[in-house]
Amino acid sequence: MRLTSSTYEHFAAFEAKSEPLEDIRVFVQTALLETALPKKAIAGLMLAVEEAVTNILRHGYLYGPGRVRIRVRRTRRWVSIIISDTGRPYSISVADVPDVQQLADTGRRGGLGMYLIKRVTDHLDYQRVGDENVLTMSKRVQTGPLASLSHSSLRRRIAWTGSLAVLVFILTGAWVIQNQATARVTAAFFNRWSEFGRSAAAAASQHILNDRSDAEFDQLVVDLKAAHPGIVYLVILSDAPGADGKSEGRVRAHSENPEQVHEIYRPPKGVPAEGEGWWLVEDVGGPVLHFSQDVRIGDRAVGSVAWGVPDSILSASINSVLLSVGQWTGIALLGGLVLVLAGSAWTTRPIQRLVETLRDSKSAGREPDILLTQPDEVREVVEAFQAATESVAQTERRLAERDLQQRELEASHHLQRALMPQALPDIPGYEFGAKCRMARQVGGDYYDVLRLGDGRWLIIVADVAGKGLPAGLIMTAFRTATRLLAPVHSTPKSLLGELQRYLVENHQSGPFVTACCVALDPARHQLEICSAGHTPAILRVAGRLDVRRINPPGRPIGLPIRADQSFTDRLGSETVELAPGDRLLMFTDGLSDSRSSEGESFGLDRIDACLRETPNLSSPEFVNEIITRVDRFSDGADLIDDLTVLVLDRTASFRSDLAAKSAELSSMSEVIVEPQTHRS
Repeated sequence: MRLTSSTYEHFAAFEAKSEPLEDIRVFVQTALLETALPKKAIAGLMLAVEEAVTNILRHGYLYGPGRVRIRVRRTRRWVSIIISDTGRPYSISVADVPDVQQLADTGRRGGLGMYLIKRVTDHLDYQRVGDENVLTMSKRVQTGPLASLSHSSLRRRIAWTGSLAVLVFILTGAWVIQNQATARVTAAFFNRWSEFGRSAAAAASQHILNDRSDAEFDQLVVDLKAAHPGIVYLVILSDAPGADGKSEGRVRAHSENPEQVHEIYRPPKGVPAEGEGWWLVEDVGGPVLHFSQDVRIGDRAVGSVAWGVPDSILSASINSVLLSVGQWTGIALLGGLVLVLAGSAWTTRPIQRLVETLRDSKSAGREPDILLTQPDEVREVVEAFQAATESVAQTERRLAERDLQQRELEASHHLQRALMPQALPDIPGYEFGAKCRMARQVGGDYYDVLRLGDGRWLIIVADVAGKGLPAGLIMTAFRTATRLLAPVHSTPKSLLGELQRYLVENHQSGPFVTACCVALDPARHQLEICSAGHTPAILRVAGRLDVRRINPPGRPIGLPIRADQSFTDRLGSETVELAPGDRLLMFTDGLSDSRSSEGESFGLDRIDACLRETPNLSSPEFVNEIITRVDRFSDGADLIDDLTVLVLDRTASFRSDLAAKSAELSSMSEVIVEPQTHRS
């Protein structure tokens, strides 16, 4: 390990092996502890680093050595962990949140690790720089009171949180009570003076109706004002016709200006000459609430009463209410904070006792007797924690076993891809196209083109019953036996018979195999077709674009038969002449059995239609076309079985001595194995 450090950056390089994982943990944790990140954020980043490095070791350096370089960079606002490696490229995109329940039920982890990394980081970036992968995981450094609180003890956090909740609750309640009390005081104030106005208007109506003297009006004003000391002024008006014939309000009595009697009344600024209501006006002594009430005799208005009340009376009443609410709010806040502090101490006391017990036991060098010394609640917490710890340990063991199985499956997948033919032979006058897709990482389909003992070419497509690892193991054995036996056999029937003997003797408990074998004679342009319980081969005849299904009788390979029976005697064969433009399609049932979203099978009829509708496509192009149609038909659903397609086209006519090989009209097909993860 190479390690350098500075004020702002820590750097280390490790071998791409599982052994240095603990060193990586120690290095990253030591560097992160020097930052301002809280413990929870550090723990999350540690999990993210472990997940990322494990994936790099598992996938990036599966077949060779390498190194992983880690930088922990600190700035004022960010802490970044930069992981670099020269392994295989990868992707960090996650479209949706994974279904955790489904992952737990199936035991699969795909997508969960990257989802975890994205959750614990504030910024995630991946780049392929040259031949190097650079993964940057960044976490924002929090500052201010909230950051300080996140570092504080549980007791302090409970106290702060509870105090904030009490403060918000009491202040909200005080605000509501204050508004309601203010509204009640204001309503009572205006109700009181409205009632006064009605009483004064009733008394004034009698004086106006009886046409009392000015002295009697003056006495009424004096009596009313004396009964209500808060009044600043009181004026009684009677309506009288003016010079223009309109009714005018003339003063009949004025508590402050008796000399205005019988003059036209001039209301304060901002108050209309007519109308009932109240207005806030300025007076010599300060703001005054000016009121006006009509004097009526029956339904007819004969005058009005106007009076002023200091606004300070209403303000004093409201201030008294506010003072009372403020006093009770302060008492409630003080009591609430005391209760919160006491409650936080009482709530965290069992946890503190638990910590003290663990510390004392550690100092004494003995196992802590936790369950006997703690209250019931803490005892339940400890028991649950111990159970959860054991469950986590078991889960980690299971995940480790699954990781090992996953690595073994991946290795098997790569091995099986290597066993598939990477290039098909170049036969003048003929063209091949082939593709294999596996429903799982390891599949049971096999195809090949080999030389037979008589010089002809053997074209074989085989399908092991089932899928997954068991089918893949049988396929590997079947492929090895086929390659060893083909050069010493001259007919497909004899080769299939020898493969039957091999599987029955060596793999009795294994699954059976179906196969379609074709012997190609390029000199005579003849095909000898033999089937061991396989799906039919389909021949498209050039010109007419007719299709014909060829399915000689036969039984699967690997099934035991009675001693008095012969496997080869039950195999049929058919000879076909190939003309230029003819096309032979061989496939496994994963093609015909592909399902749509409604559960309908792709079927042989759609395969026939694809052959008829694509006369001008080359062999590789036709393979891509039929795979595309299957994908469109199944709407992107996962395969239910392994799928293999092999196409043989006769492209031109050649002399029987094959002297025209130099024309090089034929090209080998691209052979692609496309594994798919099966959806549980």
